[in-house]
Amino acid sequence: MMITCGAFLAVSGRTAEAPFGPESARLPFPGGVVWATGEPRPGTGIALSLGPRDHAKGALASGDLADRLRSGDGLGDIAAPYAAVLVDGGTVTAATDHLGLRHIYGVRGEGWAAISTSARLLARIAGAPLDLRALGAYRLIGHHLGVATPYEGVTKLPAAHRWRLTGGRLHEEPYPVPVSEPAADPVRNTARVLRDDVERGLDEHPDAVLQLSGGLDSRVLLAAVPPDRRRGLRALTLSSAESRDHTVATRLAEAYGLRRDVIDLGGLATLDPAEAYDLVHRAALRSDGLGSPIAFAVLDWAEAQAPGEPRINGFGGETARAFYYPAQRQHHRPTPALVERLARWRVFTLEPADPAMFAPEWAAETEAATLAILRDVFAAYDTDWLTATDEFYVRERAHRWVGATLTGACLRYVTLSPLLHPEFLAAARSLAPEDKRGSRFNARVLIELDPELARIPLDTGIRPDTLPSRGPLRSSYDFARRASRKVGQRVRNSGNPGVGVPTVTELLVRHWRDNPDLLEPVAATGLIRAQWLEEMLSGTRRPGEATAAFLAILEIAARP
Repeated sequence: MMITCGAFLAVSGRTAEAPFGPESARLPFPGGVVWATGEPRPGTGIALSLGPRDHAKGALASGDLADRLRSGDGLGDIAAPYAAVLVDGGTVTAATDHLGLRHIYGVRGEGWAAISTSARLLARIAGAPLDLRALGAYRLIGHHLGVATPYEGVTKLPAAHRWRLTGGRLHEEPYPVPVSEPAADPVRNTARVLRDDVERGLDEHPDAVLQLSGGLDSRVLLAAVPPDRRRGLRALTLSSAESRDHTVATRLAEAYGLRRDVIDLGGLATLDPAEAYDLVHRAALRSDGLGSPIAFAVLDWAEAQAPGEPRINGFGGETARAFYYPAQRQHHRPTPALVERLARWRVFTLEPADPAMFAPEWAAETEAATLAILRDVFAAYDTDWLTATDEFYVRERAHRWVGATLTGACLRYVTLSPLLHPEFLAAARSLAPEDKRGSRFNARVLIELDPELARIPLDTGIRPDTLPSRGPLRSSYDFARRASRKVGQRVRNSGNPGVGVPTVTELLVRHWRDNPDLLEPVAATGLIRAQWLEEMLSGTRRPGEATAAFLAILEIAARP
């Protein structure tokens, strides 16, 4: 039986009070204290995600997990996302997956150190102030970079690493990750890998639910389901008037006999402002302010109505879809000028937190500091320019943006993420940039898996089987058309910055205006201009999602 904890804290070199309420369990730990929820036992592997599994061997037992944590061997074979800990004598060992998607945090003090599932808890124990440089990067990008958190000195465990906490010290070391040799036929090999992984997941979890949208990645996963196992397969779609997902997913469900649950996000409009605020506030606390609490609140609302069975999801597909290629030409190496241009065009969000809300000096300083960080990040990639953008997607955007989402999801249900398989990632990394541009590789994999599915148009109206033959000019045109529509939506404060997000944003702001005292901790940070805050609360300024999300993050980060 696998022992799973939703919340964990280990402190070495000092003590700490029970942080998780009466459900906290205290484990024996010489020279410190360990608290966890659930029923953890010393000497056994404790999962910090539901249902950890080995890609080749299936579900893991606690004893097997404990052996891997002690030695480090085999940790790279466990499917992402996962994290796990082991309390063994006077040492606590913690590990995260090979992509670092399941977030776990650590802090070092004078003569003591700690690890936890909560960055905010560690900041409170350490008395750590806000990390203004990290928050400055977040307000521009929408996710943190590297191992940063909103709190000084509190860091995230890096991908493919483990921590050893003992004697008041926190030791960090990488563990080995299997390296796949490039396949002679990457399309056929990837199709085989995905088919095997999906079928193994269905064998382990016959009740698994496919997250079905109108996009390419969920289509690839449906194609990987053997035809004789599709009829009766349960699927889940989030529906909204702002999205075409429902129409396309309905066509697929009817064509292949899927049993589908549809969650209509239009129901968010029935919330009152106080209910919306509670959703956002709880999401901010749960995620430690490490992602948009508004987007997470929408997901939390939907998940309250969703089935709790294991979920087959398409996270990871963008690692092979040339995310940053549109409007980019190939260059021999990354240069500072290329990095700055990409940052302003694609890395910085279309709607960053309103710069007018900050003191002009701080806004300018943090933009310059973030650009400097990005230049250093790209300079470390020893590769051509387009491949460097792929690495940035995997090591930064997927690591922190996708990871923040999956960190919450992996404790709600067993996450089956075939597109995070190491061989899928290895195939993507082995391809020439032109083989990935315009989603060509993923489309070819879909065609290999099921040519019929590849002929059904996506939510964009494009047939996947036409993607491999589209030239760079056509692909760039398609992207430019979508991007210009999104820019127009931002200018008009309308459209689809995230399905359901505009509704929750408006309700959240209304609640703040009715209860301005809630933002007193935000005002006390000195980060937000008093005049801007007054104008927002009076209704003369209408903040967008990124701006409201930043305020919600500050509200919980600054509160004692």
